[in-house]
Amino acid sequence: MPAVRARRGRPFDAAERRAILARFRAGYEALEAAELRRDPSADPDAARREMAAAADAYVEAVPIVAISRSPITGAVFETSLDVDGIDGLWWAYDYEYRPWVEAPDDLFAWTGSLKLDGPIPEWSLKAMVGPEVPFVLPRILEHPAMTAVLSSVLVGEHVGFPVAYFARPLPADLERVDDWGHRSYTFRRPDGSLASAHSTQDDAEKDFDLRPWLASGKLRWIAAGDLSLTLREGEQGCPFVDLPGERRRRYIQEGDTWLA
Repeated sequence: MPAVRARRGRPFDAAERRAILARFRAGYEALEAAELRRDPSADPDAARREMAAAADAYVEAVPIVAISRSPITGAVFETSLDVDGIDGLWWAYDYEYRPWVEAPDDLFAWTGSLKLDGPIPEWSLKAMVGPEVPFVLPRILEHPAMTAVLSSVLVGEHVGFPVAYFARPLPADLERVDDWGHRSYTFRRPDGSLASAHSTQDDAEKDFDLRPWLASGKLRWIAAGDLSLTLREGEQGCPFVDLPGERRRRYIQEGDTWLA
């Protein structure tokens, strides 16, 4: 489950972020040394406490970013998102370092892709940033009530392409997709409680040809850098069509990268 801490405080600055991540990494490497018996003097409990303290500080200060808008209600979709780099704990595929932010009630799911436009970090937990090219999921978007919105966001030097799916009412019989860069998706049950589940990613089900979806009106888009999050329709002027790049999911960990 995500950390249930919706926040509107001050996000960390670059120096604070570096210090938090360095503290977490020190604890992580000390724990690894203890578990692999590389260092007989290492205290695994102390290492876990150091990691937990750093993670708490990170979750409290990770930015909350407006990335999309509902085409049904006009409500803005905000989420926690570490836009300073993919070495952040928010991008850790196997951990829960994302504070929960209440989404519009017609948000069904969201995911994304990331075009690398700079060096990968020297150290990070395992991150799965998606393919390099924006895509849609026909199994979701073909639902009669569904409309998707594609936008873009800078993540450090890299360019991210979030895609959010909106419907009213939310389909009860349709499987969602894992949140962007994570191993699970989070949603509210009918009783209002938070829950999470996992949906297996299959690169074969992604559609990178956006033209038919734009032409049909099933896919809307937001221009890069548009702080008003104005929804646009159609292919004309859309900067996301026919972009070059890798179509397989990319993983990054400890200075290395590989494709699914």
